[in-house]
Amino acid sequence: MALELGRPTGVVTFDQLNDLLPSATMAPEDIEAVMQALSDEGINLVESDPS
Repeated sequence: MALELGRPTGVVTFDQLNDLLPSATMAPEDIEAVMQALSDEGINLVESDPS
């Protein structure tokens, strides 16, 4: 989901990621895997949408 969201613009905001990930139920390793997948695709995690 996060990859599809970030592909068109190359960015995903922290708020968007928080909305997508149920952080209360995700293990830290799972969150790290999502962040690594974003990085591997060249998608940056940013504080706010630059547009």
